[in-house]
Amino acid sequence: MLYCDYTFSIDESGLKLTDKDSKWEKYQQVDITNTALNVGDTFTLELDKDGCMFFRKNAPVQYELNFGI
Repeated sequence: MLYCDYTFSIDESGLKLTDKDSKWEKYQQVDITNTALNVGDTFTLELDKDGCMFFRKNAPVQYELNFGI
């Protein structure tokens, strides 16, 4: 998937993908329904082998063990 010309802001609170108006389409924002992401997903900030920021999606947390008993 390739997204071009999107802007973002980043500060101590986090990272936000920001809308960008154009003369062809208003609010060209990445549509979450076209991704494998969901509202509520959590991520860990890492650096990849090239030193670029990478947000790795955390695996779901299992709070109970279900042994079928």
